[in-house]
Amino acid sequence: MIRLVLSPEEHALLEQTRRTRPHLAERCHYVLLNAQGWSVPQIAQRLDRNEHTIRTWLKAYRSAGLKGLQNTPQSGRPASTGQRVAAHLERLLAHSPSHFGYIEEGWTVDLLRDYLAQHQVPASDATVRRQLQAGDWVYKRFAKTVPRNAPSAAKKKPGWQRLSPPSACAKPNSP
Repeated sequence: MIRLVLSPEEHALLEQTRRTRPHLAERCHYVLLNAQGWSVPQIAQRLDRNEHTIRTWLKAYRSAGLKGLQNTPQSGRPASTGQRVAAHLERLLAHSPSHFGYIEEGWTVDLLRDYLAQHQVPASDATVRRQLQAGDWVYKRFAKTVPRNAPSAAKKKPGWQRLSPPSACAKPNSP
């Protein structure tokens, strides 16, 4: 049976954390309910959680305090490509692609990926998009529209006829 006793300072800190840090709010709630006298089965039933989950977070709080309620880092090697891509994006997105020798006026995911590959930072479209999102960059595909001052098909046809040689298959006019 787990029963936590909180000081007024701990109680206040848990309440504040519960209001300001949504990813810890539910775990703080477990601790606060337990400190009010609720048992693990009662908390689990009220919040529709597994008792094992409640016990895990109560034990974590008992052993490490508020830090115990944090998520632990994922195991395995950290994603290093994303960090390298993010470092390049800051510099790239401050300028237009023409500054780096491209003819385009705006950055696209393909263009960013091409630039990164040329600079020994190969990355997938998904990695580039993830890093754009993580950096709060907004991106969208450019619209492919015909410019307002583009000539109509009727105006272009005579020009194309003058440029193209007569077809070899055309029969000569015979009288």
